[in-house]
Amino acid sequence: MGGDGQAADVRVGFWNTWLLAPRLWSGGPRLPDLGNWFGRDVAERAPLVARALAGRFDVAALSEVFEQSEHAAIADAWPEADLIAGPQRRGLKVAGSGLATLVDRTRADVVFVARHQYRSGGDFRDSDTFASKGALLTTVRMSPDLPDLDVVSTHLIAGGDLLPIPGHDDQVRHHRARMAQADELVDFVTREHDPDNVLLVVGDFNVVFHDPDPSLADPRSRYEDLSARLTAIGLEDVWLAHGSGPGDSCSFARPTDLPPADDDPDAVADDPEADPATSPGERIDYVWLRRPAGVLVDVARPRRWAFPGRGPQGGRAGSLSDHLAVSTTLTLHPRR
Repeated sequence: MGGDGQAADVRVGFWNTWLLAPRLWSGGPRLPDLGNWFGRDVAERAPLVARALAGRFDVAALSEVFEQSEHAAIADAWPEADLIAGPQRRGLKVAGSGLATLVDRTRADVVFVARHQYRSGGDFRDSDTFASKGALLTTVRMSPDLPDLDVVSTHLIAGGDLLPIPGHDDQVRHHRARMAQADELVDFVTREHDPDNVLLVVGDFNVVFHDPDPSLADPRSRYEDLSARLTAIGLEDVWLAHGSGPGDSCSFARPTDLPPADDDPDAVADDPEADPATSPGERIDYVWLRRPAGVLVDVARPRRWAFPGRGPQGGRAGSLSDHLAVSTTLTLHPRR
């Protein structure tokens, strides 16, 4: 940790882990996967997820960690970290939010936690409707001399994939539901975030930066809809401001889609010349930053992580999940 008026780095990552293997009840038997909907090798991948993150990040915000068994497996495999869970299952919400944030206690302290369960969402045509979608705010302190960092994680509704009845695949309906949740997210941040703290809002927003939907006149119109809401509260898209290349985070088909970075085979190389319209994946996982007044925050180039070669695979391209982790390193400076 930083101290004595010195700046300190905090390494933050977000990762949709696809640890999706629902149970009939918490601790009960897993539901049979009759439609190939659920995550692969969840019990085997959960501890591998933790080991991939441990020592690399100080704060790791995860999504699709749905069950207590996966929480326990991750916590056991990264014993130096505190695990803070998001909204949990209740009532007709037969699955939790899947949100879990890990903070390495050797590097930072957790000083505040707030949770919100979305009231808006889809309907009975959407599997997401039966999960406790929401947001999780975790405030971490690197040093009393430095500003605290609020990390807010979320995972907005994807929509569809439950009942193949009219309207289940209506992208306009799905986007409308996501934006209603984004409005709740903004209200939650406005209510719970301390404006004196540095703010990161991270998550799987299920909004494609360059959307191939042929019905759209502008492939970035849905992203701009989301961006307008978040920039209105002072947030900037870290990849757009500091990244290299399109920053695709999911929907990869082949290992060649994820070339390893020269300096670390767990990381994915970025192509600054690639075109989002023709790149092999989609960017739906985001990191948004707000710097408070009077605070200097340096932002490192954000990076993507596949963590391949660990045996069980979640992604078709050989990665440990079907999404890449997205990270950045912030250098926090004492207040002026």
